[in-house]
Amino acid sequence: MTDATTANDLKLTDDPEARRLIREAHARMYKWPKEFGGYRADVTLNDNGTIVLGTVQLVPRQETTVDLPGADPALQEWVRERLWTQGMHLAYSPFEDGDGRYILSFDSEEDAGCAHPRGRRVLLTGGRLESWYRLKNRQYTQIGRITPMTEHRVNTIERYDTAPDGRQASSHYVMTYFSLDGQTVIGMESYVNEFVEVAGIWLPAVRRVSFGENGGVSTRMIILSNHEVME
Repeated sequence: MTDATTANDLKLTDDPEARRLIREAHARMYKWPKEFGGYRADVTLNDNGTIVLGTVQLVPRQETTVDLPGADPALQEWVRERLWTQGMHLAYSPFEDGDGRYILSFDSEEDAGCAHPRGRRVLLTGGRLESWYRLKNRQYTQIGRITPMTEHRVNTIERYDTAPDGRQASSHYVMTYFSLDGQTVIGMESYVNEFVEVAGIWLPAVRRVSFGENGGVSTRMIILSNHEVME
């Protein structure tokens, strides 16, 4: 794509089949209702065997506040960021306001006749991030993001759980981080999520994260209990 490419030229690249696949996958993902006001819960953090107790309050797409009395501020921020990110993924988001805004097309460098184990790759063009998805069996299997001048990451989804309404949320995935040039793996994190139904809403109950650190593998588990749905 060159600077001379016009908006009309870009529209011609949108592939109806790629758009259909992304729309279907989006519709199958569990999202909180539009009117959902957020939740409060008690937090138990198990950091490699060290227990810290606290609370969390999350308002979708607005703020996430975590209070872990006595915990290192960096550790408290780590918990807040993991819960905030999860909340962003679960927040109500119509297709037309998200991926539907972008140009969706199959990766022209892939041979459609060769079945990739994680399905075909669909490119999103026109957004702030360079993004792509792989899809198989009407599900996302990988999500790639490149944030300019910060990071290149790929989320490989290994398992989904089914919510009470029949939609799905990723319950196990692996995040791989690359150097800015995309050539070197600089980190990996394994996420396992569990959910609980509270007042008809599927809320996070456990978020377990394992990652390499100081020549070993560390594990932190965020356990949420005594949930309260906010108006």
